[in-house]
Amino acid sequence: MDHASLPQRPAPAGPDTDGESVRQERSTGQNYAIIALLVLLVEITGLAYTMVTPVLSNIAAAYRSPDISWIITAVTLVGAIAFAVCGKLGDIYGKKKVALGCTAVFAVGTALCATAPVLPLMIAGRALQGFGLAVLSLAYGLVRDVLPRRLIPIALGFIGTGMGASTIIGPLISGILLGTFSFRGVFWFQLCYAVVVGLLVWRLIPESGLRAKVGVDWLGAALLGLGALAFLAGVGMAKKAGWVSVPTLGGIIAGVLLIAGWVAYERRASAPLVHIGLLTRRRVGLPMIANACVQFALVGNSMLVPMFAMSSPEGGFGFGSSAFEVAGFLAAAGVSAMIAGPVSGLVSRRFGPRAGLAFGASALTAGATLIAFVHDTAGILLLSQLIFGIGIGAATASLPNIIMHAVPADVQGVSGGMLNLVGSFGSSIGSQVLVVLLLLPGATYLGAEVHYAESGFVLAFLATAVCGAVALISSLSTGPLRGQHTL
Repeated sequence: MDHASLPQRPAPAGPDTDGESVRQERSTGQNYAIIALLVLLVEITGLAYTMVTPVLSNIAAAYRSPDISWIITAVTLVGAIAFAVCGKLGDIYGKKKVALGCTAVFAVGTALCATAPVLPLMIAGRALQGFGLAVLSLAYGLVRDVLPRRLIPIALGFIGTGMGASTIIGPLISGILLGTFSFRGVFWFQLCYAVVVGLLVWRLIPESGLRAKVGVDWLGAALLGLGALAFLAGVGMAKKAGWVSVPTLGGIIAGVLLIAGWVAYERRASAPLVHIGLLTRRRVGLPMIANACVQFALVGNSMLVPMFAMSSPEGGFGFGSSAFEVAGFLAAAGVSAMIAGPVSGLVSRRFGPRAGLAFGASALTAGATLIAFVHDTAGILLLSQLIFGIGIGAATASLPNIIMHAVPADVQGVSGGMLNLVGSFGSSIGSQVLVVLLLLPGATYLGAEVHYAESGFVLAFLATAVCGAVALISSLSTGPLRGQHTL
């Protein structure tokens, strides 16, 4: 029984000939209420990052551990697999039902983070929070299935704007909460948010009437997940054991072998998690690489900037900023990203989406390079964030358009899912590699605070700049896109 309170009419029996689920008759106000709730639901995805990165230094100090890479990696790694698998489960069992299940798992993980006495339990809670990332794909599906066609573009625009707004709102909320509570207040807020929004979605949003008889690639998901986990664990071991140690090389080699096995399996699977054949096409594979690099840089910036700004000046650099002051730097990047998105759209319309990606990748590289070499004043840091945000906004806005124009209509949905999957793995790799670079010169304690070396920050910021350069090269090498102006 559906508990939705909005008026509904039964779906007719038989197949849905136009490929759409039956849309029920509702008032305009009810449809906009559905859009508003879906926007609030997908904010779980953004807040899982934007509220946590400003308090990473506080988490490191609380657990007396300078290595907090898995705080981010656990979310992105689990989220990548959940995004793909839960999307299929939503097609089979109902998108609303699966979205609520993911929200419930997110809430359990959040409660664990709020109460975890030791770092491993905190990481386990963050891994459970990764299921919240899957609500994004499920929300997009609900938009398509339950809203009138005329409102679908509006709903998707609101969801995209909401995701951008979380980059501004999340750090500000964290700064306020940290000023009154410890970092645990951030997770208590997330828990209350997930419970309240989940109950509203359960009560007010109707279930999709569309069901698909598709298979779930459980083996492919397991191979990919285990391979990525082994590879990232090996990279993470380099911080303590060194790059040529048995644990490091063993993890990396095991990960490579598992991923190679996954590629071989996906080529012959009846319902593959990823269509490998698409990835081998230059017009698809290179934008995927660019997206992984952009997400690598994005997660790196969101991790590194708060840690740098909050560093005590007694160590020779940093500003000793509070979490609320850090929110100002991150909010600057968020605002410029939201402005750059539509600008990138205009550039893409005039010159083609490759131009939008090239513009964004160039700005991303410039912003990361600036902060790597010039970071003596808060003004310079703010300027670098404004430039970096322009790059992120322009690049992320243009990448879906590149994919849309690079593949036929019948595989655009699959390609969009692959874009998100590859981007999540870029974030996972970034959170591990950047902390390895950050810790390469070592870390010390100034009182109860973890203090990283300035040279470590320089290396890490330069790595994000290199990713921007790779994204730029990828955009220039993609080749002509169907029906578009070319560079």
